[in-house]
Amino acid sequence: MSIFRCIILIFFLFFNYLIANETNKVTIQLNWKYQFEFAGYIAAVEKGFYKDVDFDVTLKELTKDINVVEEVKSKKATFGIYDSSILSGYDKKQAIILLANYLKKSPLVLITKQDIFSPTDLKDKKIYMTEFEFENSSLSRVFQKFNIKKDDINLISSFNPIDAFISKDADAFSAYITNETYYLNKKRIPYNIISPSNYEIYGFGGNLFSSLEYVQKNPAKIKDFIKATNKGWEYALKNKKEIIDIIYNKYSKQKSKEALFYEAKKIEKVMLLDSYKLGEVRKTIIEDELKRAKNKNLVDKSLTINDIVFSFSKYSKNYSFTNDEIYYLNNKKTIKMCVDPSWMPYEKIENNEHIGIIADYIKYFEKQIKTPILLYKTNSWQDSLKAFKNKKCDILSGVSKSEDRKKIMHVTQAYLDYPLVIATRVEERFFDSLDDLPNDKTLAIVKDYRHSLILKKRYPNKKFIYVSSVDEGLEKLSKKEIFGFIDSMTTVGYKIQKEYFSQLKIAGKFDEKYGLGVGVRYEDKQLFSIFDKVIKKLDTQSKNEILKKWVNFNYEKSFDYSSFWKIFIVFAIIVLVITYRYKEVVDNKQKLQRQRKKLEEKNKELKLTQEALKESIRNFEVLLDSTMEAVLVFQDHNCIDINKVGYKLLGYKNKEEVIGQNLYHHVHNDFIVTLKESLNKNLDSYEIEFVRTDGTTFPALVKDRYITLKNQRVKLFTIVDLTELKSKERLLFKQSKLASMGEMIGNIAHQWRQPLSLISTIATGLKLRIETKTENKEESVEFLEKLNVTAQHLSSTIDDFRNFFAADKTKESFFVYSLIEQNLVLLESIFKTNFINIEQNIDKTLQLTTYKNELTQALLNILNNANDAFKEKNIEDKYIFIDVVEKSKEVVISIKDNAGGIPENIIENIFEPYFTTKHKSDGTGIGLYMTYQIIHEHIHGKIEVSNSNYIFNKKYHKGAKFTITIPKQL
Repeated sequence: MSIFRCIILIFFLFFNYLIANETNKVTIQLNWKYQFEFAGYIAAVEKGFYKDVDFDVTLKELTKDINVVEEVKSKKATFGIYDSSILSGYDKKQAIILLANYLKKSPLVLITKQDIFSPTDLKDKKIYMTEFEFENSSLSRVFQKFNIKKDDINLISSFNPIDAFISKDADAFSAYITNETYYLNKKRIPYNIISPSNYEIYGFGGNLFSSLEYVQKNPAKIKDFIKATNKGWEYALKNKKEIIDIIYNKYSKQKSKEALFYEAKKIEKVMLLDSYKLGEVRKTIIEDELKRAKNKNLVDKSLTINDIVFSFSKYSKNYSFTNDEIYYLNNKKTIKMCVDPSWMPYEKIENNEHIGIIADYIKYFEKQIKTPILLYKTNSWQDSLKAFKNKKCDILSGVSKSEDRKKIMHVTQAYLDYPLVIATRVEERFFDSLDDLPNDKTLAIVKDYRHSLILKKRYPNKKFIYVSSVDEGLEKLSKKEIFGFIDSMTTVGYKIQKEYFSQLKIAGKFDEKYGLGVGVRYEDKQLFSIFDKVIKKLDTQSKNEILKKWVNFNYEKSFDYSSFWKIFIVFAIIVLVITYRYKEVVDNKQKLQRQRKKLEEKNKELKLTQEALKESIRNFEVLLDSTMEAVLVFQDHNCIDINKVGYKLLGYKNKEEVIGQNLYHHVHNDFIVTLKESLNKNLDSYEIEFVRTDGTTFPALVKDRYITLKNQRVKLFTIVDLTELKSKERLLFKQSKLASMGEMIGNIAHQWRQPLSLISTIATGLKLRIETKTENKEESVEFLEKLNVTAQHLSSTIDDFRNFFAADKTKESFFVYSLIEQNLVLLESIFKTNFINIEQNIDKTLQLTTYKNELTQALLNILNNANDAFKEKNIEDKYIFIDVVEKSKEVVISIKDNAGGIPENIIENIFEPYFTTKHKSDGTGIGLYMTYQIIHEHIHGKIEVSNSNYIFNKKYHKGAKFTITIPKQL
């Protein structure tokens, strides 16, 4: 008999052993390839941290066809790792639970070409990223913020887009800043980064999650698994070189060791270990993501953060009461409770008994804590609050949190939510909010209810009166003493149905809900903690069972998985003996190996840590001082750090001379207002002037953004000296002006040739008549009059050219028609020589206030280009059309010709410096470039070019069309 009992005992031991090992064999589905992003999990596997808590872990890297979330839902993997888009499409029927979060900032960014600075520059660009990222990631919120829709870009899904970017096939691609930037830096590929965090959009990554079913069955094991994972990350961060060697030699050679070390340093930064604990879940960020998902109807509106985030007390089989709390309950004979005596169906005192929805919850709590909860009778809610303040009762059955109550009580998390409605008489209209009601309408609210206090503050102009109870408020409403009564939808609906069905109705509903928790006296912290834990453990099924007694409520019961396969006893005994012996040998061997490795690792640990710290500091300083830009860091408008380029640019010998100075210390007085406005507008970049220590000034391009440094929010400025660039721009402008002068001198020659010929003819004729004594006085006077008119014409012409060459750059008001006429006078001879006809459609009343000479040069450049275009074409009827119209507060000048247009393959390049289609002897290629600079930079307008097809005089024409848009007032 004893042998049989031993066999039975061995069988059950083996049966439990098999079940335990089946539970502990788990798989983690990674969301990318093997690299340092998963170093904590790899370290926990390799260093035996998972095995120490009885987990046999298999890591699976991502392949092209795998969906990480679906792998966990379908039980192909026990755990998964994903970013913040884990919440998108969250399914309550196949729920997943977030266990830990390791990357507190999402490393997901957009890497762009160097000429793309802002999200607005992405329109019509080719972007390599998945549709899922475009719609659900933190990048999607950037697109939404800048109103960029899918149709605005060329979206291409790719598993490995970096090659496309390097080959210039992609304008931008989504990437982890911890990875792809390494390869771009190594290949010296220029790029910019658009990061969501620069636009106050924060995501999170490296989320460890599992299915709700697995978590419910194994809460204690989950807790051990998280601890082992945290231990793995601690080890990986302290022993980067060792873990990198393991990844490279055992898991994947896809990334070099150098690349892995680069990634390791980046990963550690986004873990924000100075501010957050390892694995800690940032609930505020999750709440923001959850709110966004609800607004986009991606998840159930009833989903809460408590449904998503793992809590051991929630899923464990007990409430985890402390020894002090257990002692408190054992010595507490009764708990006295105050309630609202007239608030049905929530609660009521009837025949000295507490009844209603809240009463049923209290009975449930009483059963859990095994301590009697006795009713303290009062006549109104105000009496209950007074009794509570006077310590006649220990708890309030249902109360909402508010600032004024914090001084006298703690309120647990809510176990019941209620929305507010407004009741009116049946003849009144329905309305959406209190804003729609006139201020003279009287509204009743129950005194000392939390929502009553909030409503009075929110709507100070509304006419509110207090009543002592719901019954009193509805009674006043039925007698037409008030316009409306505000309270809980459930209470108002219950009362109307029972007592005022034909008289009153619910006329409006508020969007917000108020939560009811148990109120506990401020000093009784043990009792508060006990009730809070009980409420946390309150499950949906228990809530439904309470509510279905009072309201119609449908719910589904969960399935009961409790059956197991049976194993034959004889087979179990044989397998048990063999397995036990084998496991014992393997375990002993592994323990010896682990102990030996631990001893070796401890000896290296301190040295590696010191070397890594020194290298990190050295690399950061070298990186900061090797940049071309000046980098300054400000906190509360005072400089706290500056790089070498920065203090040399400002004229200092070392950084200590700059640290402590105010933000505006080196900004030119004329640009302080500009800087303040730019900071408020959150611009990508802007130009201002700085003053060096010796008093000299220099123009600079400035970019700024907020960063977190040493757990503090600081402002980072990068400054680029534009002195050389501005000097080159002035030289280009001068060169363009000289080129224009050359063209104008040619025009002078054309303009003067005929008048000078006439003067010469008249002078020669007069001389001949005088010499031959055949002069006629009247004819001589007539000839001299012609000489005078011709000379006056030459004088007028020279004045027109002198005005063009004037160096003054001042704003003035003028008629646009007059300006166009002056331009045509300057070119009149050229156009006549080349048989070019001018067609004008100009509003002669239009005025501009801007730089007249600058605009003149720009228009002359365009008209000269039209003339040059005609020289290359054999066109019978040559036309230049000039149209000027007013649009809103702008003037639009349109100049088009019929010279055949600009070839499509070069039309995008014509405004570039030194780009020309002429022979080098005929043009410099800077005329249109300077025209572009004048219009955009000096006059603050815009210029566009296109080829235009049109019909004039019943003939088809084609030519280039320049459109200039200028503000009426500069």
